[in-house]
Amino acid sequence: MPANDNSPRLIGRAEAAAYLGITPSCFSMWVASHKMPPAIQGTRKWDKKAIDAKLDEISGLTVNDNEDQYEKWMRENARKT
Repeated sequence: MPANDNSPRLIGRAEAAAYLGITPSCFSMWVASHKMPPAIQGTRKWDKKAIDAKLDEISGLTVNDNEDQYEKWMRENARKT
């Protein structure tokens, strides 16, 4: 996200999907499967920075050292079944 970007940091489901270049229903599936973070508690809004961080993680650009090893194994092997 560029430093001079004046767009809102919190965005709704449709905006989050558009931000990622996917459909709103696909975004909902990604949230349900933990590919994307949940909405901020008590809202129906997502933080662009949280979306960026999660996208970096699933793209292999960053490593989540705090992730439980079992959860990591489950996440990495979920598609293989």
